This record gives sequence, C-alpha cells and structure tokens, in this order.
Amino acid sequence: MTRLTGLITHNWPLKLAAVALATLLYAGLALSQNARVWPGRVPIEAVNQPTGAFLLESLGDVTTIRYYAPADVAARISSSDFQALVDLSSVTPVQGGAPVSVPVDVIALDPRIKVLDFSPDRVAVRLDPVITRTVPITVERGTVPPGLEIGDPVLGAQTAAVRGASSLVELVETVSARVAIDPNGINVDGEVDLVALDARGDLVAPVDIEPDRVHVTIIVGRESASRSIPVAPELTGAPAAGWSVRSVTVEPPVVTVRGPLDAVAAMPSIATEPISLAGRRADLTTTVDLVTPAGIEVVDSGTVRVTVVIAADRGSRSFGVGLRPTGAVEGRSYALSVPDVLVTLGGTSAALDAVDPAQLSATVPVGALEAGSHAVKVTFKAPDGTSLVAISPDTVTVVVTATIGPTPTPSPTATPAP
Repeated sequence: MTRLTGLITHNWPLKLAAVALATLLYAGLALSQNARVWPGRVPIEAVNQPTGAFLLESLGDVTTIRYYAPADVAARISSSDFQALVDLSSVTPVQGGAPVSVPVDVIALDPRIKVLDFSPDRVAVRLDPVITRTVPITVERGTVPPGLEIGDPVLGAQTAAVRGASSLVELVETVSARVAIDPNGINVDGEVDLVALDARGDLVAPVDIEPDRVHVTIIVGRESASRSIPVAPELTGAPAAGWSVRSVTVEPPVVTVRGPLDAVAAMPSIATEPISLAGRRADLTTTVDLVTPAGIEVVDSGTVRVTVVIAADRGSRSFGVGLRPTGAVEGRSYALSVPDVLVTLGGTSAALDAVDPAQLSATVPVGALEAGSHAVKVTFKAPDGTSLVAISPDTVTVVVTATIGPTPTPSPTATPAP
C-alpha cells in the first residue's frame, strides 16, 4: 500500500501540471469547435487622432469576426455588439507620405461575447497636415439660354479661405459659385454655395470653405431687365442763414426699376421730384414722386417719403475785449501789461450775431495783490447762448505800486493881539 501511495505522489507537481494542460487543451478545442463567425460589417473608427491632422481615406470595415458566445446571445448578435478601433496617437502626419499600417482592435460590447479573431486585423492609414489657403472666387454660369443677355456677375466677396488636408488644399485653384441662368430671363440675385476646384475644373473634396456661400448678382435681360437701385433725393435751395441740413433719409431707400438692359445697367440711382429747402429753419417730411427716364418704369411704388433734418449752424467768433482791474485798493496803483485781450466765443450763428462787442468786458482781480509784479489770470463771462472757447492772452502781468497820499494842510496859527 505504501508503494502504491508513493507511485501516485511521486513527481506530483509535474503530474498536476499535465492534468491542467490537458484541461486547457480540451477547453480550447471545445471552444474552437463552438466558435461562431459573424459575417457582418463593423465600421472602423479612429481614436486619438493628432490635432491639426486630416485622415485622407476611409478606414473601411471589419468584415469577419470569429467569436464565442452562449447560444441565446449568438442568436441576436448585430454590428452594434462590436466596436472596431484604430489608435492614431503614434501616427505622424506627413504631406503626401506613404500609408502607415496600424493594428485594428475589435471590442465586444457585451461581456458574454468573447472575440477570438477578426479580419482585417490591420489597415493602412494616411494622415495629412491641415493647412489653410486663400483663393479667388469665380462664377460658373453654365450655358446661357438663347435670346438672353447677361451682365457681369457681381460678388459679395472676392476670395475665400480653403482649409483641409495639405495634399488636397494644394490642388485648389479656385472656389466657384455655380449658377444657372433661368430661360425666362430672371436676374440672379441670391446666395450660392461654393465648391473647390482644381486647375482642370474638377471638384476637390473634402475641404472646408469659409465663407461657404457668396451673394451673386447677375443682370439678365431679353427685351428688358430689372434692377434694384438707390433713391437720390433732389434738394433745391438753401436753409436760412445760420442753418444747414444735418441728415436726409428716404423710405424706401431702394426701388426696383425695369427697362432696356443697357439703360438700367447705366442707372446709378433714381432721382425724386425737387424738394425746396429755401429759407427753412425746421425739419421737413414730405412725400414726392420719382423721376423716371424715358423707357424706365418703377416696379415698386412711384413715390417715396423723404425726411430732411435741419439744425442751426455752430461756429466760433473772436472779439477784442478791454481789460479792467477789479477790487483795487486805495493807496495803490495798478499797471496792466496789455490793455485788452482777444476772446473767442462759440455758439450758433444766431447767438454769435446777437453778441454786442461794446457790452463785453474782461477783468483782472487785483484786490489781493501786494506791491510788485504779478501774473494774474483774466476772467470773462460769456453772454447767454454762447460759450467761452479761448482767451488770448489768458494771463497778464500786473505791476502794483504804493502811492504817496496828499500833503496835509497845516493848521492856522493864532496871531497875538497888539
């Protein structure tokens, strides 16, 4: 019995390892025999893409996944149970560089599913640096229907910024606004999408364009054309003296006119009937007719409302003003360095015209001055309706001298009687 026990326990660790290995091999065999193949497609997604890099090509799909799952789970597996990823953190963006092979990782989102292998397990990746270029905007008008005349296109912007993979952006020669001319002769006037084109006129994509739309205006005409033009009020006469026009507004400011193509294209604006401002001192609001040249008609209303704001003029004027000391103390004399100053007043023309120069006076306060020479500021009060702009000079020299009083008269002496 002892010998039998010894045979069993002899080299027991090796025997135990052999049993474990056999168990594993059997489990692997059983697992492989129960493995299933899902033939659907799982899109490959990129993660950790470097900043400022652009993925040139699509990564494709994982098309075959071998997995193990319980029968009830396997019966309802779909592409949403898997996620296929490639990590781009180690890929360096290179303009026009060769593709880099990157491993694919497939993850089962249900923990009861064990992914055994899949195909493809690697994909080729090309990362390109992102750049921005400014290119001109052009217009493609296509084929012009017979019998129509079209004017030169007017664009809301002349250039656009193209941003994307450097290998694509470098191909872009222009961004184009593609418009179609209506056979009925309707003007082109609206926002148009922009597309990037290479030197041969082929589309370059994907790239970002800023702005991605541009306003295009093209005058189209057969026997007539229409166009929106501004209204120009015709003002005659001048406001009263000392008054002037501050602003003019028109409602509506723009009207649509129709007529021969050349005539309409040559019209920078359309005038109103004359509006007289002669002698006015107040605002004016009036409704007037538009003056239409021969052959031209106004599509909108033929009248506009004009408001003219009139305000008094403001200016400045200078006056010579005499100086006088104030607060003089008895027993002192005061000598000023100049007899008068130049005073500049500001205000409306009417207020300045009302100023009487004879009533103007500038003063120099001398009451607190001791004997000697002093620099003293000139003071001045502007008349009502005006403001003081400047005094020149604004400081004068005052020389103060103590004066000698009158000699006292001696008292009479009494004469003795004889």
